[in-house]
Amino acid sequence: MTTTRKAQKPPPGIAFIDDYEHDDGTTTLGIASRLGITPGTYRKWRMAGKGPQTFDLGKRVAARIKTVDAWVRAPFAGAGRRGQRRALDASG
Repeated sequence: MTTTRKAQKPPPGIAFIDDYEHDDGTTTLGIASRLGITPGTYRKWRMAGKGPQTFDLGKRVAARIKTVDAWVRAPFAGAGRRGQRRALDASG
């Protein structure tokens, strides 16, 4: 007889590497999905010191969703302002 263990549910505001499907059919996106990469690629990034800050939560690798989302937005943080500045400089 085999038993299947249900994956640990992430606490509110926390994501694990993999997506988590709730009993009601909704899904909490994992770190990898939020970054647009596979879980395997994220694990390689993590070992190389790349990606958002993570921590161990029991036996799982976890990150705060706000931290992951901020890491994704970081390369584009000033893009809008620079674009606006160039448009202003060009117009006058």
